[in-house]
Amino acid sequence: MTTENDKLDAIASKIDEAVEKKQDPADWLADFSKKSNEALAKQAAEKNTTLPHDEAAVIEALSRKTDTEYDKVRGDIAETLGIRVGTLDDKVAALRDAREAAHKTGPAHWSVEPADEMVDGAALLEDIGKYIRRHMVLPAGGGVAVPLWILHAWTHADCEISPILCLTSPTKRCGKTQLMILLMFLTPRSELAANVSTASIFRYIEAEHPTLLIDEGDSFLSANDEMRGILNSGHTKAAATVIRVEEIDGEHVSKRFSTWAPKAIALIKALPETLSDRSVVLRLMRKPRSAQVERLRKRDTIELQELRARSSRWAVDNGLKLIDADPPVPESLHDRAADNWRPLLAIADLAGGQWPALARKAACDLSGAEDDGSMNVLLLTDVRGAFGTDREMRSSDLIAALTADPEKPWAEYNRGKPLTQRQLARMLGEFGIISEFVHPSGLPHGKGYKRQHLEPQWEAYCPSEAGQNDPSELPPSSQGCKVAKIDEQGTTRDFSRLREPLPQGSKTADLSSIHAVSQPCTLENGGDGGKGYTDQERGANGHPPVCVHCGLSEPAPNLVAYDGLNIWLHRGCEAEYRDDGLDIPASLRRVP
Repeated sequence: MTTENDKLDAIASKIDEAVEKKQDPADWLADFSKKSNEALAKQAAEKNTTLPHDEAAVIEALSRKTDTEYDKVRGDIAETLGIRVGTLDDKVAALRDAREAAHKTGPAHWSVEPADEMVDGAALLEDIGKYIRRHMVLPAGGGVAVPLWILHAWTHADCEISPILCLTSPTKRCGKTQLMILLMFLTPRSELAANVSTASIFRYIEAEHPTLLIDEGDSFLSANDEMRGILNSGHTKAAATVIRVEEIDGEHVSKRFSTWAPKAIALIKALPETLSDRSVVLRLMRKPRSAQVERLRKRDTIELQELRARSSRWAVDNGLKLIDADPPVPESLHDRAADNWRPLLAIADLAGGQWPALARKAACDLSGAEDDGSMNVLLLTDVRGAFGTDREMRSSDLIAALTADPEKPWAEYNRGKPLTQRQLARMLGEFGIISEFVHPSGLPHGKGYKRQHLEPQWEAYCPSEAGQNDPSELPPSSQGCKVAKIDEQGTTRDFSRLREPLPQGSKTADLSSIHAVSQPCTLENGGDGGKGYTDQERGANGHPPVCVHCGLSEPAPNLVAYDGLNIWLHRGCEAEYRDDGLDIPASLRRVP
């Protein structure tokens, strides 16, 4: 076996031979190097690899590999290149550091030097607004909200709430991308992206602390619950964190990532409800042909650089004044809208001039009359309108009133069919409102709702407009149900005490056995409470029967007995009524 000493002896012998032959040792070393390279080439061929022609290209490719991938090939590559492994490591590390430094530097517009002189806030906001209006047609309040949001982006670190600036439009070509480009050159460390993945967004925010501008949000936000949760978390500084598992030094550890960054999102139609609730929404429309604006040069300009420099200086001088700011907020804003506008109003108050008044008017224009957006809240609002001044309503009558307006969603809520009583009960039940027996004047008793149990939720979710009748001021009803009074205790909420026992304990009974329940209320101003209530009598009294499932009175539904009650139901609605969760027993009887 050849030892290391044998190899050294062979080399020494070769040198001695060169000396004896009077051969220059340098020539021998060159010959040795040539033979060594040939040997390396042969060895590389045996390993089925190709010698690189461009060492820089190889090192560039290695620098982009993960640590694990690089570690697997570094030895072979170093041998192929004919360098030490440590030398290869140094070259790869240097290239990675250079790339990281370039990445941290960012785009040219990220580099901003604050203006030398102090900046007047009101003049700065006015100049930003003028520049935007030169190139855009904005909705009412938009020319005020956008400049305020831009300064919010510059003072973001000093705020506790960060409203999303949402740009929506009914169709394409309404100026959303145009305004996004303007925001890119007017906000700090801005990054405009037409798409972003869930895994990258919080990592990018943690690494770069950008102003995040997301265009084309309609293409990926609506179906991505996880993305919406991450964006939602960035609304409040105290909650702007997500936790993910990362591999660090070969171990999987939990790591905290920040989601705290100013954000603007542009999309066609509307944001998902939870994001919209955390946004100042601008609804852009296509520019009229008569409107004259300048063409936007989609690049950085000296004027934009000056506006960034002034914004940076204003933020340096005034940022600390925004900490814990609590400006007066218009009463027309609901709680979340007030949170969204509070940092913008604080900036307006600091800027002074006409901006405090302009900001509050813009807040009312853009968010004061904003609907909650929730289908359940819309239902509460429409139920309030259906009730009018009534003290109580049966579910069937309420369904009929809700589905009567074809412009409301209730006429086609149930997969193209009207809202059902079961669905109504489920939606109102989310507010803690449960149906009960009601006794409306001149109508049969039945399941329904009372005003007194709806009023607290109306006041919380859809407050009455100024001048609207206060329910407490409504005149007392003189047409209360006499049948519903027991020992002068007034109308009872639990009508089960008034029901006659059902024969043989059956859940359903012959209609004659529940005749008392199906009678109309005896009114003090008249009415016939002593006889049965027929289809003809209902029509004569102006109250045609309506199906409890579909809410329609045409064709005339059948009166059937169910669970001790009589209900109106179309024959064709029975199957869907059962699908809604109410099983109709086999003993269900029809009225001939």
